[in-house]
Amino acid sequence: MLANIRAAIFDMDGLLFDTESIARWAWQQALASHGYIMSDNFYSEFVGRDLSWREKILKQRYGNDFPFDAIKKHRIEIGDRRELQEGLPMKPGALNLLCQLNSLGIIIALGTGTSRSRTIRRLSNAGILPYFTTIVTSEDVPQGKPAPDIYLEVSRRIHVAPLQCIVFEDSCVGVEAAFSAGMYPIMVPDIEQPSPEIRCLTYKILDSLEQASEFLEQRLEA
Repeated sequence: MLANIRAAIFDMDGLLFDTESIARWAWQQALASHGYIMSDNFYSEFVGRDLSWREKILKQRYGNDFPFDAIKKHRIEIGDRRELQEGLPMKPGALNLLCQLNSLGIIIALGTGTSRSRTIRRLSNAGILPYFTTIVTSEDVPQGKPAPDIYLEVSRRIHVAPLQCIVFEDSCVGVEAAFSAGMYPIMVPDIEQPSPEIRCLTYKILDSLEQASEFLEQRLEA
């Protein structure tokens, strides 16, 4: 089924980089500074979502007077400071997988809900920006994940049909987006485990990007 694959599209946070632990900490700290509490379970509702959705869910919980812009600014400031101080490790197997796909002539692209400036910074600091033919963020489309817009826009830009694309995702909403776009989602869970419904939408669920490299070697190099 993967014999005709021409492109591999990656999510970024939680998939290529170990970002979720810092992001969760930063949201919790920023909310606490304004007198709000965020449990780990509540944060799990943020995974894979863009800022507009996060604003919506926070105001649903805390009311329309919730100071989203101030808390978002604080969250970004402390999260970025910690990220730059401690570094942002790539997930095991990420670089080898990118090299493998590149050597096979597979087009590599990125589809993320993170802002473009922060995306470019992270990819550049890790030295992997040149691998990506195009980068689509939630800033480029009407709706973020789980809508298929991001992945369909990637498909349009690289001139590859959705059925010829595999998508690497760590979040359930990302899997939904890739499946709705008509692509083959491969899930590598990070802090969020797939529900039975999400399992039905995935082409494959793997433990790591290292395992993804082995999986693709058997199918794309055959």
